[in-house]
Amino acid sequence: MRLGVDMGATAIKSGLVDDQGTVCNKQTTPTGAERGGAAVLENLEAACRLQMAREKVESIGIGLPGRVDPRTGYLVDATNLPLQDTPVAPMLTQRLGVPVYVGNDANCALLGEMLWGEGRRLPYSDAHMLMVTVGTGIGGAIEIGGKIYRGRLGNASEVGHMTICCTGERCRCGRIGCWEYYASVTGLIRQTIRAAEKAPDSLLARMARESAVDGRTVFTAARKGCNVAEQVIEQYAAYLAHGINNLTTIFRPDRLVMAGAIFNEGEYLRSRIEKHCIDPAILRISELHDRAGLLGAASLCDLYAGRLTKDEG
Repeated sequence: MRLGVDMGATAIKSGLVDDQGTVCNKQTTPTGAERGGAAVLENLEAACRLQMAREKVESIGIGLPGRVDPRTGYLVDATNLPLQDTPVAPMLTQRLGVPVYVGNDANCALLGEMLWGEGRRLPYSDAHMLMVTVGTGIGGAIEIGGKIYRGRLGNASEVGHMTICCTGERCRCGRIGCWEYYASVTGLIRQTIRAAEKAPDSLLARMARESAVDGRTVFTAARKGCNVAEQVIEQYAAYLAHGINNLTTIFRPDRLVMAGAIFNEGEYLRSRIEKHCIDPAILRISELHDRAGLLGAASLCDLYAGRLTKDEG
């Protein structure tokens, strides 16, 4: 049994993974980023220990939201976490007493998809597949010819920080007009709040006043007939499609797989994205859902040991 951990800006997802790719005892705990880097590491260790108390594990794989050096096990930097040059794998290996491996969270999700999801449906091993993960931010991963492409510094495929509006607003990374600023769930929440403020008599505004706005608020209002909410969703879908079209034009992949809780909205969102896409036939919503990152993270030990045919390149 192996432990897979998918660490995001707001939540730490963990699960025990067997050799058949079954995820057991899946659990979600807060990241605690608002309390600083030390708290994040404490919560990560606690999440691992809780799972290890349930079952003996032979290794731990952790997907981290940022630039990772798999050779040293360091998280080099992360836009949405208060950590930099942090020896995550060496520290946890020492504290937990089992080998710990780290990788970029989007690369882990792609690896999970390659081994257990959409990659198994492609009729050839040298596939070209892209992964886009949408949550607090936007992550990306690139499979070229059956291998995950990491780039010279290990931080290729930071697709959330490509510019989609050169005269737009400033992203947390410091650049202007990033895809992540507009098309992440954080961006959707921002757009929902602004729309509610501009239309105070709308159903959307009433819902925003009654409870905290999250990624589901605007969809709930739209399904109840709110035109203001519908306009927000249409614009948000166009933002998502803008980045997807850029990636499609550059890579011409066999598949572009989208993952994240936002896609639980299903066809309601997907149909609005597809109508703006230049090649909608390649789009897939991950059927693994939030298991892709866990499955990929749990497989890092085999990947780094060269036991998988699909290497990171």
